[in-house]
Amino acid sequence: MANSMITGGFGFVGRHLVRMLLDKGDNVTVFDIVPSSPFLEDIKGEFAVKVGSLGNWAHVAEAITANKVDTIYHVGAAIPPLTERDPATAFDANITGTYNILEAARLFNLKSVIFASTQSSYSDGDAFIPMDFPQRPGTFYGMTKVCGERMGESYWRHFGVNFRGVRYCIVNGPGRGGVNPGQFVVWTLQMAALKRPFKVFVEPDVEVASIYVKDAAKALIDLNEADDAKLRYRVYPIMGYSVTAKQLADVAKKYVPEADISFRVNADMMAKVKSLNLARQMDISLAREDWGFKPEFDLDKSMQDYVKQCTENRELLNYEIPEF
Repeated sequence: MANSMITGGFGFVGRHLVRMLLDKGDNVTVFDIVPSSPFLEDIKGEFAVKVGSLGNWAHVAEAITANKVDTIYHVGAAIPPLTERDPATAFDANITGTYNILEAARLFNLKSVIFASTQSSYSDGDAFIPMDFPQRPGTFYGMTKVCGERMGESYWRHFGVNFRGVRYCIVNGPGRGGVNPGQFVVWTLQMAALKRPFKVFVEPDVEVASIYVKDAAKALIDLNEADDAKLRYRVYPIMGYSVTAKQLADVAKKYVPEADISFRVNADMMAKVKSLNLARQMDISLAREDWGFKPEFDLDKSMQDYVKQCTENRELLNYEIPEF
């Protein structure tokens, strides 16, 4: 049984990770800048909470020592668009914050640090991104994640910190917040599951590499439990499936025949989608070979879970979304 701390544990991936680790029997501490999540209200007495800032060393150290933490799942971060309009916040949360986590792992001799990185660490590349493709991010967010990867590798190399990480493509699932070009993946399926109309703001043939949130969370646990002798890298790209906007609409109507999903293309969002090159697929063969990465959710299973979650948690998921 581990004493696990999840940074950003009240966030999108983090709250799924909380439930999975509790199911494993871990003692769980959530470290977050916010004090709670309505999505975890039913189990709020089953884990500890430390409200704090990743950029504040005292907050990080206090959370670890007070809860006897031995494993950190570091998924907390400032994300776009905040990072792009406020680089100081991006630096403090994502770079200083990751340094604080790694330094704590060194000083307190923790078992492991599991890090969430991103496909946004690449700005160039063809349809397929090989494992060793250069990371030259075009955003502050991507830059901070590349820095986090390199810091983690250095702490592993010089101090023996057991740093491991994954590079996510777009993570989708009910209740993902934010407004970004890839959000149409979430909204198409979520609005259909809620039986609410939605106008998809990209062209039907726009393709996106994605992974369902439950697979994204479980991958962190699987990587943490992997045999270190079999790991050839410290950070591994992962994805679940590639899907077009039309395929999203089709699967939504397959499971919710009355779904009102149509297309109204927004030129600005299309330009952003093209600039981000969301269709690119990273090489996940090494994750399969080295630690058995195998996503459970294909597109059909994802939609089925959207329907289940939106039925059971309608009061939490039936919120307004912007129109484009």
